Amino acid sequence: MNHYELLYLTDPSNEDGVEDVKKRIEGIITGREGSVVTYEKLGKKRLAYPIQKRQYGVYYLVNLQGDGRIVQALDYFLRLNSLVLRHIILNLSEKQLKLKELTEKIQKEEDERMRRGGRPHEQLDIAEKKESAETSAEKPDKVTETPVETTDESSKVEGYCQTAGKR
Repeated sequence: MNHYELLYLTDPSNEDGVEDVKKRIEGIITGREGSVVTYEKLGKKRLAYPIQKRQYGVYYLVNLQGDGRIVQALDYFLRLNSLVLRHIILNLSEKQLKLKELTEKIQKEEDERMRRGGRPHEQLDIAEKKESAETSAEKPDKVTETPVETTDESSKVEGYCQTAGKR
């Protein structure tokens, strides 16, 4: 069985019909021997550009398992449904699934750390880098002056060069 991800966008003014769309999508998937892994409502968001004279839309994300017949049936249903403004169905590879699981695991660890009152992982890395930079920065003991001769023909000038503890 292949893993798929369906993302669809609905009209926010018709919340009643969206439940019917959700039930119909689940029915299509389970009726063709597939399974719904997750079904998330991502929320109402402002659109980058108007779609059918609408400025906002409600996003839904569905992770599912099944074969190609499910994808064809879902695509057909979503194209004909007037409540669905846009949709996309992606086939997820094994690498993408592993990456998604790893990302979710890291997010859970981050949430647990924040729940305990700790700093986010990114801030910990920055703080550690600052501490190591402060300890590794060595200040010179003394400044010494060494005479330097120039080989310029136009002017033979002796100057002094300051070095920080180096000879």
